[in-house]
Amino acid sequence: LISTNNQIWKEFRKVNGFTIFAPNEEAFESLGEKRQMQFRDERNLETVEKIGSFHCIAETVSSEELFTAGGVITMGGEIPIGRSTTGGFLGIGSKEDGGVLINGAKLIQTYEIGDGCIHEVDKLIAPQILWRYMDQLRIPGTN
Repeated sequence: LISTNNQIWKEFRKVNGFTIFAPNEEAFESLGEKRQMQFRDERNLETVEKIGSFHCIAETVSSEELFTAGGVITMGGEIPIGRSTTGGFLGIGSKEDGGVLINGAKLIQTYEIGDGCIHEVDKLIAPQILWRYMDQLRIPGTN
């Protein structure tokens, strides 16, 4: 998501810390074949870079800080933070399980690397509206 985004890497070079929300392999598999193809389509490069920018923060944000936050400002924009719950029915009677949700993606594990944090998540955290831009790039007569 971010390996080819030069803007993100330029910003990271300016600061003394970073946070990356890294979707795991299951996150990409759960997208399905159509979405995976859209990621690889060169016509979608700008949208892919925008999606990647929602996965980066130009400062270190630990999992403890995420747990107490109501949201974070990423390089792409604001992302809501919540707490995961278990049990209950339709949101009634559920109990917090100590987990963190980043725009609906569960934080699986945190890796501290130098001055930064990489948080493994189980979904992409960018707003769903960005997929509309990929969907609109279909050219008649192509797959």
